[in-house]
Amino acid sequence: MSDSKVRVQVNTNEFIWDKNEGLFTFDGAPALLFWDSAIELFLKTIEEVSGSDVSTTVFEATGFRMGHLVSTYYTGRFDIEEIIEQYKDIYRNAGWGNVKIAYYSLEEKKVIVQLKNSWEHRIFKLMDKDQAGVLLPSHWAGVFSGLFQENMWYKINQSQLTGHDYDEIEIYASSTTPSKNIHNLTRQKEQEHINALEAKVEQRTEELSALVRDLSSPVIPVLKDILVIPLVGKFNEERFEELMQKALYEFSGHHAKYMLFDLTGINHFDEFTIQGLQKTIQAISLIGGNSILVGVSPSLSMAITNSNVDMSGITFFSTLQHGVQFALEQNGFDIIERK
Repeated sequence: MSDSKVRVQVNTNEFIWDKNEGLFTFDGAPALLFWDSAIELFLKTIEEVSGSDVSTTVFEATGFRMGHLVSTYYTGRFDIEEIIEQYKDIYRNAGWGNVKIAYYSLEEKKVIVQLKNSWEHRIFKLMDKDQAGVLLPSHWAGVFSGLFQENMWYKINQSQLTGHDYDEIEIYASSTTPSKNIHNLTRQKEQEHINALEAKVEQRTEELSALVRDLSSPVIPVLKDILVIPLVGKFNEERFEELMQKALYEFSGHHAKYMLFDLTGINHFDEFTIQGLQKTIQAISLIGGNSILVGVSPSLSMAITNSNVDMSGITFFSTLQHGVQFALEQNGFDIIERK
């Protein structure tokens, strides 16, 4: 042992501190030492920044890949049974707590690991957690994935945090991988984002629909017994249903005789629109009303003529003024210009 290097042999493990270079090695590999409180702060920060679900996936991926790295370091130097036997010394001497491989079967691809006083348990106890961590269980899944050359995953059978004497982790062959978990988490976050956007769109659509319902197709009493409904924009089945309900309600409430539908604000006049308008007119006639279509442009006139909808018996005018004048005359009134 030189003045610049300090070597400590613990069982089969060798620790070397190079004081001049400020380096520390564990079994010949560069290593670091941390206080439990530093690791606690590290874990808390990841959880705070990422959230619980994301941090769980991060810890699992980190632990698994660390374990897989450990298995590659020892594979080739010892056979599997020797490595499994030495793990209790390797992890205990590194301050990871007591490790016991309670059961393993290469044929079954199954291992049961028992941990006591692991650093993760110590830290979670300081953090007042009531559930076991996932970093060390996934770490052991990574270790045995490397040793067995088979993808392994874990489940926690029991935990010291819930009053047991030790943590028990069952490692088994599985199709679950950290990469799949990350992919699933990404899809989940994307779906949550999509759902949130869809909810906002739905809310906004409902608000706009309510606004359209309030603003469109107002029923305007013009003169005695005469109502006018200006139609604006493109109509679908829902809007026609609302139009019919509003027209019937207002017509009955005003005890009117004539309902004028002003088509000036309609640019698109297809067969669906004509059919919807015809049904509304028929509904008005069933309660004794008369319907007049006003604001009929040459293009709308052609669309109605070329449609398969029977609009015979309905009165048309090119302007609202002519329609109102006609309704007044039918009621026995004349518009007389004051001299």
